[in-house]
Amino acid sequence: MTVACSSGSGGHPDPVDLDRVTDQGQLPWTEVLLPPQTPTTVPFGPPGTDLPGEPRAAGIRVVGDRAGLYGGSPDRVLCDRQRLVDDLEGDPARLEAWSSVFQVDDVRNYVRTLTPVLLRADTRVTNHGFDDGHATAFQSVLQAGTIVLIDDHGVPRVRCMRGSPLLSPVVNQDAEVEGDPWPTFQQDRLYVVQPSNLAMTEVSVVDLMTGGLSTVPIGSGPQQPAERANPVAPVEIQAPVVDSPPAVVQQAAPRPAPVPSPEPAPPPPPPPPPAPVAVPPPAPEPPVYNPPPAPVPAPPQQIQVQIPGLPPIVIPIPN
Repeated sequence: MTVACSSGSGGHPDPVDLDRVTDQGQLPWTEVLLPPQTPTTVPFGPPGTDLPGEPRAAGIRVVGDRAGLYGGSPDRVLCDRQRLVDDLEGDPARLEAWSSVFQVDDVRNYVRTLTPVLLRADTRVTNHGFDDGHATAFQSVLQAGTIVLIDDHGVPRVRCMRGSPLLSPVVNQDAEVEGDPWPTFQQDRLYVVQPSNLAMTEVSVVDLMTGGLSTVPIGSGPQQPAERANPVAPVEIQAPVVDSPPAVVQQAAPRPAPVPSPEPAPPPPPPPPPAPVAVPPPAPEPPVYNPPPAPVPAPPQQIQVQIPGLPPIVIPIPN
């Protein structure tokens, strides 16, 4: 357990810090989890949603499932729960200290069960800062208009400005208030939220857009942290071993008398020989005609004149 809490020095109760809507705190846990356009105006609500107003020094107690106790919206972004988980998981020391406040092992799945709402009245809580690796507890008043995460019993659990974990307050009438009070602050009109008897599946809120009552499912809304993947190892299923039933021995029936075999049928006659195929005689080859050679033409008539010392002179004679 890493939560440090003081009961005050010299027997005096711890002072109660006043936390305005815009205060980020000196010991933050995360980056700012609020959207740029954060609603801070407290809606009046329809008739029947007025909060009890009897002043009490010990705080006005109200049950967490009271209709209209909080403002909210089923669709509007109020608190970045995914950023809350990412920032905590990115710093193991902060993650361990934050989870020790609620004594939970799985912060991601725990945040998935929380619902963003807007406080309609100044509310007393036990707040926590992060200092030197530990969660330090202190008493606090959250101003009306502050965005918080509530659990399924309607109790504030996280201040969305910087992710501060919240618990139920330690109320002491003699505690002194520290800080700059806002104009509507009244010390005898501070609300203390009591957990509902039964876990809620939805919370009835004054709609920040319409001013009427709307129901918001617990754990729903935008920017919800993704569900953690839990791979399940395959389980080898073995077939049960079933004892074999005892073999049933049946008495053999008497063998019947042999039936005489019938006479074998005579073999079928052989097929008739195939009919001879008539082959036509070959056609006579045509005679080969060789034309007679053409007659050799007679040499042309000529006269040879012999001249001594020269070749003969041939003079053709025309026909």
